[in-house]
Amino acid sequence: MDVPFGKSVSDRCKGRERDTGHSAGDGEDGIDILLASGTPHLPQETGGLQVNTHELALELNACRISTAVLAKLSVKDAYGARAFVSTGLRRDGVVVDKDLGYRVFRSRNPWGGLRGMPSPTVVIVQNGRMVEMATSFENRGVPAVAYFHGLDFERITRPWPAGADLPFRAYIANSRFTAKRAERRLGVKPAIVPPVFRPERYQVISSRRFVTFINPVPEKGMREALAIAALCPDIPFLFVKAWQLSSKEVSRLERAIERLPNVELVDRTSNMRTVYAETKILLAPSQWEETWGRVATEAHYSGIPVLASRLGGLPEAVGPGGILVDPAAPAAIWVKELQRMWRDDQLYGRLASAASDYSKRCEITVSRQIETLLSVLEGVVKGRLTSC
Repeated sequence: MDVPFGKSVSDRCKGRERDTGHSAGDGEDGIDILLASGTPHLPQETGGLQVNTHELALELNACRISTAVLAKLSVKDAYGARAFVSTGLRRDGVVVDKDLGYRVFRSRNPWGGLRGMPSPTVVIVQNGRMVEMATSFENRGVPAVAYFHGLDFERITRPWPAGADLPFRAYIANSRFTAKRAERRLGVKPAIVPPVFRPERYQVISSRRFVTFINPVPEKGMREALAIAALCPDIPFLFVKAWQLSSKEVSRLERAIERLPNVELVDRTSNMRTVYAETKILLAPSQWEETWGRVATEAHYSGIPVLASRLGGLPEAVGPGGILVDPAAPAAIWVKELQRMWRDDQLYGRLASAASDYSKRCEITVSRQIETLLSVLEGVVKGRLTSC
């Protein structure tokens, strides 16, 4: 590796080109850090993991650490089908692009054969078939680090071995919530590196026109959001698509929204500032255990408070910058809290100020996050077990 992991972030990042979005450290020869996922990456799939991977790759490359992404290639869209054909229709084939400002290697089988792909110095395995992926890289002599963004390790359908039998040299979690669950299930103590944000990508002066609900799918509380909107006909709602939806799912959603004249549905966007520029309150009635809740932090950068489920890592992400409700609470309870936030100017002002202040906390400062990440990787490269 050209630059040791131990060099300070401030030294590494002098003169980095943050505004261009292009990566200063991603050369064409070697790879220092590979961010590997068993699910598709942008633009094929858009979610908290994909956005965080994108932001992290840009930050690391800007610090002159050659960073690339490995992801599953989906053939469910034209982009993926064309890319798969370019591999000669081989399941172990790899196609590479730099459209996002860094190298992205895409494979139908990212946890197995990766024909022609250069070996990185260290791989950070983030989701999907994490054990198989880590084992594959370890067999190539590449040390693997687990970065938990979800609770894959608790899946009953593919149970994980005990911590001592895992093929990882170190562990990272995206929140204290995730870290505690990993410690309880696997007997490991992950370092905590919250999701990475560039505040300037989200900061706006909002018109405060809408209550905004991002990613209208059942897991994120679509049924709850529809019920809340139906009980608040005088409040305008903005529903923003995020995950890829099937034609049936889109039709079902559109039919439900047709009955609600106060709800506007828009397509997903790569520029979330356009969404937050019209948002007064972010609604996050999630029904599954979010391990963070990226949209909550995004909204906070513009002083937008959040009404969210008291579930998983959402309380950690929302903090004092919003109100939490039991996810199983009836719609009337959600409506009561939403009406208070919408109409009580004093309450709204306090929550908005708290949201803005909370977005400045040290633990989500990029320099601290990169420093923590690199200290873990430095220990791995030097052959130390840093977190067990």
